[in-house]
Amino acid sequence: MNKLLYLCPLFLLWIVVGCEREEDLPVNTNPPTLHLDADTVALSESVYTLTVEGRSTYGGPQLSKVEFYKGEEKIGEKTIAPYNFGYTVTELIPEEELSFHAVLFDRAGNRVQSNTVKAKVRVGAKRIEAENTIIRGVAKKADDPATRETSSGQAKVGAIDNADSGIDATIQILAAGDYLIRVAAGTGFDGTTHKIYIDDKFAEAKVYSIPNRGWNTWQTFDLVFNLSEGTRKISIRHNTGYGELDYLEYSKL
Repeated sequence: MNKLLYLCPLFLLWIVVGCEREEDLPVNTNPPTLHLDADTVALSESVYTLTVEGRSTYGGPQLSKVEFYKGEEKIGEKTIAPYNFGYTVTELIPEEELSFHAVLFDRAGNRVQSNTVKAKVRVGAKRIEAENTIIRGVAKKADDPATRETSSGQAKVGAIDNADSGIDATIQILAAGDYLIRVAAGTGFDGTTHKIYIDDKFAEAKVYSIPNRGWNTWQTFDLVFNLSEGTRKISIRHNTGYGELDYLEYSKL
């Protein structure tokens, strides 16, 4: 019993000292830090991820929320970790530059702005099904069972077998520059070629040759044209032989 009485004061002293140590912990009043990270390319019509790393200083106030901005426009906020945000890219102009930053708030009312990240918009290839264009000459849409099985839109444009036959597609160019035009074509004959030109500039037509790999076996051909802003017309016409078209795509280089 005497031993217990002897130990009790020591135990109480240990508790008091421990509590005093806890109270003596330094309190850092410096605001938290914030860093924003993201890719340098924002793909149009997709989700662009902004990643924030926010840290409160040792002994300082806890983080409260992070707000995300595109330029001066607030696009969202997060109140719990992880402080990441997905921005849906609606911009359609190739090479347009977007600017993002984030603002962090802690529970003491501190406000900290992050670094700025910039990204250029990349617009993916736009596809136009051949059967959805203006069909010229004796060319015609076909959607037989074999075509539906192999063609991207379950249809094609065939019977491109004389000089007036082919398709016209109207596109909208939002940023001038070099564009890749990809054509999916096929043939069951040797010696088949098509010509392609922009805005009825026949003298600047480019020709691609289609190897004979059988009907409904589609091959792609890439051609580059310099296009100015505005409404442009892509024309594909018969040149030699007998060929068919599945689709065309265009994208800025």
